[in-house]
Amino acid sequence: MSADNPRELVLQACRGLAAYGLGPGIGGHVSVRVPGEDRYWTNALDRSFEEMQLEDILLLSFDGELLDGDRIISPGIGFHPGIYQLREDVGAIVHTHGYWITAQSAFGREPRALHNLCTYFTNRTAVAPDDEIESIAPALRADDCAIVIPWHGAITIGPDIAAAAALHVTFDYACRLDVTLAGAQGIAEMPPDHARSMQQLLGRANYLNLTWDLMQRKAARSYNGEVVVPSLVP
Repeated sequence: MSADNPRELVLQACRGLAAYGLGPGIGGHVSVRVPGEDRYWTNALDRSFEEMQLEDILLLSFDGELLDGDRIISPGIGFHPGIYQLREDVGAIVHTHGYWITAQSAFGREPRALHNLCTYFTNRTAVAPDDEIESIAPALRADDCAIVIPWHGAITIGPDIAAAAALHVTFDYACRLDVTLAGAQGIAEMPPDHARSMQQLLGRANYLNLTWDLMQRKAARSYNGEVVVPSLVP
């Protein structure tokens, strides 16, 4: 697959997310903006991420017109153009109903900083007031990289699909820590100063690109039949 073809990048992201157990059912969407145009590529609704093929990746206008293909698109897709119009720095968006992400969304807050990787989202996670499409994008602030949709799921965004997808699997990890340790005695959230220093360290570590590469290796093994894609509930 070409690293420069946005349609193929959406497919790569779907398969990489599937290899992490995100998106085994119907629902969730990945998109990549067409640079300089009011259009984006995204996945059809009637296939899970595990099942996606290139023909399942469709071209939409920001107005919701299907420009390539004749498949069903999620009725909740409208926040994608809303985010692209609000944040010109965003080149890709990932939304799933991952098990731990959905559990975290019931808290209606960002995951606590319980590990270095969780600090990607410290003070960089918006919380939508509800799951109405029109209210999601306006919840974003200038530096946010994630949005929690209460009782629904979450969104991660990035300058490209590598960042958006890698942030999503990292967000799922952060949510799993938070949910499984909720109510546990003696759990201390990372102090703010330490969280800020960890954010800076991660920014120098090329972690997101390395995670994207790992997602592709996991997907390649899955689609070659070497491993089984994880189930919905870990």
